[in-house]
Amino acid sequence: MLRFRYLALLTAVTLSAAGCGEEVKTDDFPTADPADSEAPLDDLDALLSDAPDQSKLPDEPKADGVMPKTFDLVALQSPVRNQRSRGVCSIFSTVGLMEHLYIKEGTLTEPDFSEQFLQWSVKTEVGAFTNTEGSSGSRNLEAIRRFGIVDEEASPYEASRWGKSDDERCDSESEDKPVVCYTNGTPADDVVNEAKRWNLPRSRFVSSRPKNIKSFMFQNKTAVIAGMTFFYQSWNHRKSKLPVNSEYWSEGYVLGPNTEDRKVSLEKRAGHSILLVGWDDELEVPKVDEAGKVIEDADGNPVMEKGFFVFKNSWGTTGFGLRSEFGAGYGYIAYSYIEEFASVVTSTPPKLDLEDEICDDGADNNHDRRSDCDDPQCAESPLCKADTGAKVFEGTGDLEIPDNDEAGVSTTIDVDAEGFVGSVSLDLSVVHPFRGDLQITVISPDGRRSVVHDRTGGGDDDVKGLFPLTEPIGGAAAGTWTLVVNDNARSDKGAIEAWSLVFTVTEEQPIETCDDGVDNVGNGLTDCFDPTCSGSDFCKEAEPRNLTLTSEPALAIPDNDEAGVKSVISTDETGVVQTLVLGVDITHPFRGDLTVGLEHGDRSEVLVEKQGGSADNVSEVFEVAAFEGAQLAGDWNLIVTDTGAADEGTLNSWEMELVVQ
Repeated sequence: MLRFRYLALLTAVTLSAAGCGEEVKTDDFPTADPADSEAPLDDLDALLSDAPDQSKLPDEPKADGVMPKTFDLVALQSPVRNQRSRGVCSIFSTVGLMEHLYIKEGTLTEPDFSEQFLQWSVKTEVGAFTNTEGSSGSRNLEAIRRFGIVDEEASPYEASRWGKSDDERCDSESEDKPVVCYTNGTPADDVVNEAKRWNLPRSRFVSSRPKNIKSFMFQNKTAVIAGMTFFYQSWNHRKSKLPVNSEYWSEGYVLGPNTEDRKVSLEKRAGHSILLVGWDDELEVPKVDEAGKVIEDADGNPVMEKGFFVFKNSWGTTGFGLRSEFGAGYGYIAYSYIEEFASVVTSTPPKLDLEDEICDDGADNNHDRRSDCDDPQCAESPLCKADTGAKVFEGTGDLEIPDNDEAGVSTTIDVDAEGFVGSVSLDLSVVHPFRGDLQITVISPDGRRSVVHDRTGGGDDDVKGLFPLTEPIGGAAAGTWTLVVNDNARSDKGAIEAWSLVFTVTEEQPIETCDDGVDNVGNGLTDCFDPTCSGSDFCKEAEPRNLTLTSEPALAIPDNDEAGVKSVISTDETGVVQTLVLGVDITHPFRGDLTVGLEHGDRSEVLVEKQGGSADNVSEVFEVAAFEGAQLAGDWNLIVTDTGAADEGTLNSWEMELVVQ
């Protein structure tokens, strides 16, 4: 079905969708007047200063493949912003891309980064475009990659550009202004030197030919920045010398420029930058001439512009695109406009490994805009449960950790709580420049050891957070508890800043139930694996048995798809898993694209995670310890994802060999 949206008021003819004969009504939709909007523009020379020769940009992989007729990434976008009166559209489209990439990565659900700070960084830290308010998408992305930008709340956007009242050198008549006039001054020292900065990987250009933009967006599920020459009538801008159309402005339609618009617009050269977030091959909009009249063919039918990219703009939500089907502030721009006049650049999602929320330090550690007990991560923390009667015992801090010393440093807490441990967590702050050197252990009064950190994290710094302990649960709370921190490699030194133990205490000692599949006392041993169950009739009668479960699904693995493919083995067999050996047979020409994981109940284990580079196939056997003690019955899910483009594979078969009691 060809798509004609709200166009009855635009022409003297009645348009219909694929011959349906129904008049399109617009009375219920608001219309905006372009004259009521500031709609600021950018410096064209800055915007296209590093635009590459389109003929030298390669075609994207699978650019000639079959793609959907409509596609959009609107659900992965942050809210539409308003640059107001400042000519910084490339800054806004770049930050829009960055927020989109962080949303796509998934760790931050509501990223909000600072346009104000990026404007300063690209001109001051990168040193580009120091004599203009404008910039380019590629240099903006360079600033983000090299230096990073801060959150909006650390450096809020100022809607009006500096003038003489802010700094005498910023007189609007002056042609030789200092950089501070274009950046609205300099961020505070604590913001520049102390605020957390967020980065993106290296950027790259994409050919502006529609098939290449569409292929890149579809294969990578990633939006792109388009910086372009601005044609006033095409955009129905208030400064156009040619007639404009408030209906097109309200819908967000941007057609390819006619001959006169190309000529007149270049008398006052300007540029604009937007974020392309999708496309529609079938959308058709009547073309207009220099008088703003619909162009008709010899038979009196309107001549149509067909094929548009969906884009996110930065002119707010009360004018341009007010009636857009994707929400106010979105629009459609003709393929022909982008191909002829735009330069396209983009980046890829970041790799984030943020620390968990610390539930009593007053900081938003995981950057989800909620701190301490307001953060869902702290929902199960004893510190945040009002009815648990949690007891906190503080240890001694400011202790140096010996470098490359097996003995490490030990420090103790004398706990005088009566009763048995219901739960206990280590609230810890260790500073260290290479956390992969460290092993951290808590020892209970009866000698049970709980390792909370075992040389993981590589070159990341510090170990901070609230760590639930398992081994000491069920024993007496009173006595001397010991924290041991070992640094097992040379060259880096650290310290225990602070630590405490958070207890809930019960009057009755927990008892293991031997046939429910639950670790009732929290010592990591379930049912017949727990020594206290050795004399139970259930465990005496339960003889270990061997069991093999097999599946041959022959499932295609979706290419470059985070959802992947799932194969399920369901069993009604009962018992507790003692050992599990898993065999997998996958055909794939580039195994480095693949992640393979097994899930059952509330347990999961990643078996392969993008390992092996360009080697082909995964035909391996894995000993999987994560499911020891789990109940056998239920669904066992093998999940295979391919997150690299251009290669396809098949999950041929998989098999589990289990010892079950």
